[in-house]
Amino acid sequence: MDHMWNGEVDLGERLRALTVTATSPDGGIRATVTGDNRLSLRFRPGTYRWYDERGLSRQLSGLGTVTWVAWIRQREEVIRLASGRSRSEAEQSRQRHDDPGRREFAEQLRRLECAGRSAGHAVRISLSGAARWQVEIAEGTLGARTEQAFADEVVTAFDDLIRDRTAQLTLLRAAHFDIGVPGAWIRRATGTG
Repeated sequence: MDHMWNGEVDLGERLRALTVTATSPDGGIRATVTGDNRLSLRFRPGTYRWYDERGLSRQLSGLGTVTWVAWIRQREEVIRLASGRSRSEAEQSRQRHDDPGRREFAEQLRRLECAGRSAGHAVRISLSGAARWQVEIAEGTLGARTEQAFADEVVTAFDDLIRDRTAQLTLLRAAHFDIGVPGAWIRRATGTG
């Protein structure tokens, strides 16, 4: 894997190779997210049957926050290493580019609200700003689904959330930076024109 950091692999490949794993606050659930936003969810053997919807919602919300923060930090580190900058150089670069337009973009990014619903409508995940995760599980879901079926529901809700976030980020970037999206399209998509 050393060749990846010697310039032989482009940044896109480095980001796709990124993998982050985290554990729920109670240690019963493990999530792995890859650089291309693929989630896998595993329960510690024997733990799934002991959860109720409310308790599992809390554990998954905490797990989502911890995993996402770790994923963002790891992604920033990959970008920093690919650019060949030290941590202090990366921080200085962020401060140099701190203009009113970027500050407004960052503020709107902090207020961004995204949501996803599972294929079976049993799980809803919302993401507020950069890191506040909330997972809601419909009453009766755990008793009606096997561990794997429930994990699959969470994955489809996460996929839906990522689609929503990607679309909203594209519109936000287009509104603040010239990324080649015509203004008329942005206004139509955001309902402002």
